[in-house]
Amino acid sequence: MTVTGAPVVAAGRRPPTAHELETPGLGAENIASAAGWQAWSTQLTDGTHRLRLRGPDGTVSTPAIGAFDAPIDPAIGTRGGADAINTPASRRLSAVYSRCAGASQLQGCDVYALDLTTQVETKVTALATRAYSEAAPSLTFGNWSFVRRGSGPRTGTYSYLEPSRSGRLVRLTPTMARETASTQGRMALTYRSSRGFGVQIRKASGQDGALIAASGLESEPTSPQITRYRVGWLEPGPAATRVLLSDRYLGSENRQFPLNVHEAPRTLPAGVRSAAGDASALFTRYANASGIHRIDPAIR
Repeated sequence: MTVTGAPVVAAGRRPPTAHELETPGLGAENIASAAGWQAWSTQLTDGTHRLRLRGPDGTVSTPAIGAFDAPIDPAIGTRGGADAINTPASRRLSAVYSRCAGASQLQGCDVYALDLTTQVETKVTALATRAYSEAAPSLTFGNWSFVRRGSGPRTGTYSYLEPSRSGRLVRLTPTMARETASTQGRMALTYRSSRGFGVQIRKASGQDGALIAASGLESEPTSPQITRYRVGWLEPGPAATRVLLSDRYLGSENRQFPLNVHEAPRTLPAGVRSAAGDASALFTRYANASGIHRIDPAIR
């Protein structure tokens, strides 16, 4: 296993602690968090999966949209583009996810957005094609990241800037992401190659190379989180879930080179495969079989 930057395990690392169970709910998976909202997937007794939401006021709800035959992997972000950054009235906060054919999470997928204000679900037609399957979306101020799978020659990981920004669709890399996370100008992706699993960062514009956070990993990294200057992810294990964090990188750095990565001084409990953060911290909550837990203090 190789993590670029030779992660340093902090001396005296504390074992997993019992974090506050903030939202009970059996079978919670794939937590996403932004702007005071949380979204996650939960499985019902009939085997289907439903999207669950928690609003800034603590209200928990199940939106009146169709059920899913496979776990949902939502992200939360703002539509409306660059004008929404400084104009709160134009912001359209949405939960975004893919709907796929049957129980597949890879085939027959299209990206959908649920407006968190109106609770209206719409297909994101700007990302849809007949030839490919679009999945693993993330969104920040009109900057979409997603993956296209299929038998055509243009599979890979893409960015799309909404028309209020540029309307550009860019194929960032032929590597097909397993998960994505976005900022206004960058995206992080986890992937699997013939050399193992990895994590990298790319500009949404498609310019320059990748920042390589990890490569050659033996186990799959999950829940990538990205801010303007840092990236983090989870590495689940049998005894605990490790949290990996990059050192700060400069916003102007474009060249392809390895980032320094270190292990957070605290782990999360075994069985945790998803966690999410917000604008102030990379990881503030995680999901497990009992529900949504607050990470206190947050992992920055």
